[in-house]
Amino acid sequence: MHYLKYLKVIILLNLIISFQSQGEKLRVGLVEYPPHLNFDMKNKDTPIFEYVDRWLNNLNVKIEYVRLSTERGITEIQNGNVDILFPLDVEIEGVRTLQTPLFHSVPGLCFKREKFIPILSATHRFNNLLVGVPTGVRIVSALENSRALIVELKGNDAIKRGIHLTQRGRIDAFYHPYPKQVYHRENPKYQEVACSSFHGYQNAVHIAVSPKLSKQMLDSIESSYKKAMEDITYDYYFATRDKSKYTKTN
Repeated sequence: MHYLKYLKVIILLNLIISFQSQGEKLRVGLVEYPPHLNFDMKNKDTPIFEYVDRWLNNLNVKIEYVRLSTERGITEIQNGNVDILFPLDVEIEGVRTLQTPLFHSVPGLCFKREKFIPILSATHRFNNLLVGVPTGVRIVSALENSRALIVELKGNDAIKRGIHLTQRGRIDAFYHPYPKQVYHRENPKYQEVACSSFHGYQNAVHIAVSPKLSKQMLDSIESSYKKAMEDITYDYYFATRDKSKYTKTN
């Protein structure tokens, strides 16, 4: 009889542990943010996904990813239909984020060298300027409210296409949310362009979290994220990654 009692207790404990391990699940929303997260590519082939997915998996919970537009993502995180949303570079009332931003981006324009505009605060110089903008990228108000002509840059590598079109005079400039990742010596084509940034438009790029997350889960997420950032910041990870992994070939 005692043996049967102990057996029942062991079975019950196993069922409880099994239920708890299967019940924990995070629904994670992804927002397009080239070149960090490009919907033309598989999730695992984009740097920001790889970085975040690595530390989320340390939580030992089931993770479901879903791609969303920025507007839909904000609605879903506000309503608690997704538990985590990234990357998000806008501050929304009622939407809380992890304490430390993933990184800071300073948007700018890249020109053909001989047509370079160094001071982007002189927006009158944008009149009738044909500016290419990668699909899904939000532009700063200084450019949006100017008299520049905005065209969409589609394709697997919008930045490469932007350089190509700029060099051939098809567009006057292309917009980038983080031009220092274009205009540097590791980019073999950096000498073909000259990039400048919009002063005062530094954007903190965040990971948003649902108001419905339990304190225990939120603390676990914060702790895992903090450790990941202490090991290597996303900025440094992005700058030193194997770039060949994130270039889609046709």
